[in-house]
Amino acid sequence: MAKEGTRGEAAHPPNPAGGRESTLAPELQKHLNAIGQRLAWLQWSHVVTSNALAWSRLDPDTLHALPEYRRVAEVAALLRTSRVEGIPFARIGSEADGGYVMLDTLRPPEVTAGYSIGIGDDVSWDLAVAQRGVALVLYDHTVAGPPQPVPGARFVRQGIGGRAAAPGRRTLAGVIADNGHQGRSDLVLKMDAEGAEWDVLEEVHSDTLGQFAQIVIEFHRMEKALLARGHAEIVAAFSKIARTHVPVHVHGNNTRPPISIGDLALPSVLEVSWVRRADHEGRFAPRREPFPTDDDRPNVAQRPDLFLGWTFSSDRRTLPACDAGDSGRKE
Repeated sequence: MAKEGTRGEAAHPPNPAGGRESTLAPELQKHLNAIGQRLAWLQWSHVVTSNALAWSRLDPDTLHALPEYRRVAEVAALLRTSRVEGIPFARIGSEADGGYVMLDTLRPPEVTAGYSIGIGDDVSWDLAVAQRGVALVLYDHTVAGPPQPVPGARFVRQGIGGRAAAPGRRTLAGVIADNGHQGRSDLVLKMDAEGAEWDVLEEVHSDTLGQFAQIVIEFHRMEKALLARGHAEIVAAFSKIARTHVPVHVHGNNTRPPISIGDLALPSVLEVSWVRRADHEGRFAPRREPFPTDDDRPNVAQRPDLFLGWTFSSDRRTLPACDAGDSGRKE
């Protein structure tokens, strides 16, 4: 979700005079939070812009030889998008943050049940999927419950993690077993876990991922692709999903500006939609278009959407994969 909200604001203390509480303190806190978000945006923008300008001064051969460029190019190649002939895309959920572009097959019999990991204060995706006749289980340990009822859904106040999950958290395979969904292949997965997605994907087995007809995940801290260790983590996660699924859509969350390195644009927060390869074998075709598309909407309405250009288009050329042991510069 990666929202610029006011979650975690300090509560206004009781008025010791016993009269009507002043709204100054919470309003002041709200404004301070907003100022803090803007300062963080400006600081990040300065770093991103400075790097982009420095990289833009390099000739193409020098730029493409940089380990940073090669790492980002390899990540982009793993997310080279396709479409499925004869099946359109649909925007599922909000017209802002919380909505995702997916293949328009989210209904029985293709999909009858699903998992929504991380709901925060937005269940627009969940409501849209539930209206299509899909029974969802919602997981989030950071909230007491969904902000509004989702028909046919069940909420579990529990976090989902990987091998190093904190006590009280479960793995993805664990919650599938809890719900009696072992062996099912008519499931959908939406995950917006504010960074925990990396641990979940490190632990999960491909057979478990193969139970989902569609997967949509919001990935956080994508800028770590510039560094050897982060690049390896991202490549491992995307390569695992690629064993069973094909990426069909990407969208950059505009809460932060993207990293621009030459002709590549990599958002810090990236939404990716996949469909199961076996369900559409022989019907995949290249997506030859820039992102965002007409189906996309900016997460923060007051800012323009992130232009990713042809970074994730099927027409992009691919550089040789990075050597896993090539750390390039000292980190």
